[in-house]
Amino acid sequence: MDRFPLSLRLIIKARLWTAIGAGGVLYLTPIIFNRLGLSAEQIGSGITIAAFTGITTRLGTGYLLDKKYNYRKTIQFACLIAIASDLILYNSQNYLAYLSGQFFLGAAAGIYWPSVELAIPLNCNNKIKPSEGYALARSADAVGVTLGVLIGSIGTYFEFTRIIYLIDIICMLYIFKILINKLNIRKTKEQLNVKNNTKNISIKQDRKSNLKWILTLLPLLLITLFVTGIMTLLQTILPLDLANGGIIRPPLTDQKVAALVTIKLILVAALQWPIGYSIRNKNSYFKFRLCLLSLLIGFISLFLSNFLINGYLLILFAFIPLSVALCIFLPSASDAIIKCSPMQYRGAAIALYSQCFGISALTIPWISGKIIDNYNTAFQIWLIISLFCIFLIPVCKRIK
Repeated sequence: MDRFPLSLRLIIKARLWTAIGAGGVLYLTPIIFNRLGLSAEQIGSGITIAAFTGITTRLGTGYLLDKKYNYRKTIQFACLIAIASDLILYNSQNYLAYLSGQFFLGAAAGIYWPSVELAIPLNCNNKIKPSEGYALARSADAVGVTLGVLIGSIGTYFEFTRIIYLIDIICMLYIFKILINKLNIRKTKEQLNVKNNTKNISIKQDRKSNLKWILTLLPLLLITLFVTGIMTLLQTILPLDLANGGIIRPPLTDQKVAALVTIKLILVAALQWPIGYSIRNKNSYFKFRLCLLSLLIGFISLFLSNFLINGYLLILFAFIPLSVALCIFLPSASDAIIKCSPMQYRGAAIALYSQCFGISALTIPWISGKIIDNYNTAFQIWLIISLFCIFLIPVCKRIK
């Protein structure tokens, strides 16, 4: 760890604590409100509200970051909004209150993600490659989310699942302390000044190619939109699918659902750093093709699990390729976005990239929730996703 710059290590620490707080909130909120009596469609609509506010705040955050607005301040502001969301969700007892909490949760995510993603290459300080920085950051995210869900899972056994919101508040307050007292951004500012001088020399050439760099990103954004949709499904629909059961596969209790989700997250946490580090020098075509092939294996397994009485064993197997795929995608996509975008538009590029998360969350939960409500199973969803994996593999060749 000593070879990583101090400022980068502090950013990674902040990401770890954010992930601990957010992990339980993202993965266990659907279970809490499903038990409260909300339908899958209502739960999906709350996630849609969060996605809508996230899309709006991401656009503004990307613009501010390109104007050299301090990413530390935007992260602090996101923490305040997240605390407001936690307080609302903790006390929610009806659909309207749930929607209000999701509104603020989406706003916090929309401000946080572009800021913290851009902070990684800015704090590498030319000592390490951004790809290594992102691999470390995604490992912190994975470990944090796993710990957050594990704490929430323990809460389910004591019938106090809402502890996840109290944990998130504590984490947000601790991040405030890290950013105020420890993060030294002087070196970052000096590097930005050097980069700005270089940028001013070639700014006229870059202005002529404003549209070109966006077009270059389109294949990557298409793959990102698809994979982030999958991440949304795994966060929201998979727990509901496990709770409802498949065509033959019996339903599981809330405790068993939380345990299975925790197992999946532990796999991601364990595999993220070794996989991210091992593929850091591979080309984009290799990375994203392997990612899609792994997803295909995983979702075929989820599809087949619906037709087996012990289908949960096939679900456990599916977690392995699904975890490998996410471990490949997350650091690779962030690094590719940075490499493919001009220096002065990196804030906008990161915002476009993180918009894919918002757009996926805006549409996927509502559509999927509707399917589950109509058919009471999710096997159609897993089949459709498997077909999309096959169709998107040729697109990987166009990613630089």
